[in-house]
Amino acid sequence: MKKLLFLLLFVPFLGIAQNTEGSVTYTETIKMKIEVPEGMDEAEFRKMVPSEQKASKLLVFKANECLYTDAPDQAPGGTDVTFNSNDDDGGEVRMDFKIQRPENKQYRDIENGKRIESTEFFGRFFLIKEEPKRMKWKVTAEQKQIAGYSCQKAILQDTSRQVEAWFTAQIPVSVGPGEFADLPGLILELSMAGGDRTVVADKVELKPVDPKMIEKPSKGKTVTREEFTKIRDEKLKEIGAEPGGGGTMKVIIRN
Repeated sequence: MKKLLFLLLFVPFLGIAQNTEGSVTYTETIKMKIEVPEGMDEAEFRKMVPSEQKASKLLVFKANECLYTDAPDQAPGGTDVTFNSNDDDGGEVRMDFKIQRPENKQYRDIENGKRIESTEFFGRFFLIKEEPKRMKWKVTAEQKQIAGYSCQKAILQDTSRQVEAWFTAQIPVSVGPGEFADLPGLILELSMAGGDRTVVADKVELKPVDPKMIEKPSKGKTVTREEFTKIRDEKLKEIGAEPGGGGTMKVIIRN
């Protein structure tokens, strides 16, 4: 009888441990905001240029660390577009451009509150190491089901960004896609800038994780977050683009 009681007492703890390791596959969608070049037919231009970009992302997590990166089945690269039209003077206008999806890996040391991000920008790799401030969220009473889990809505209390998250307390790990974390459960959906960028969980697998699947990124020149932001903004300004909220990008193409 004593042996039976011992086993029953440990069953709940075993269940909790199993809920803190696994992986989540997400679909990340970014809306493209590209202005029609002067002299080009808008209807034809919109047919050629995609209105959004989708990518499959993977979050692998344990109780004390996680890694967010492209899913293994995600094809590298981006979208090539060639557009031919006639200008107001009857001359031919040709436009070639590529919408490139950069390589990006984000590691989080949950226990010690540290992040390492390896990101590609115009063919150069940067390694950003930081100790981010804890995110402040307002948890609401709204609930819905995502990938089979009961989730609750939270709003980021950051006046510079518009971010909504849906998290599940059924998986008690305070992480989510990319930089977003610090909620009492795993984030399964994000909406940024009024839906211009969304990240939604398609599949959740709770299982023991091989430590090799959560390796710290090491590729790139080590810079601070501030240094990388300055490099990025200067380059975008140079090419006639400007960063948008939530990861979107507005591009103005000039002939």
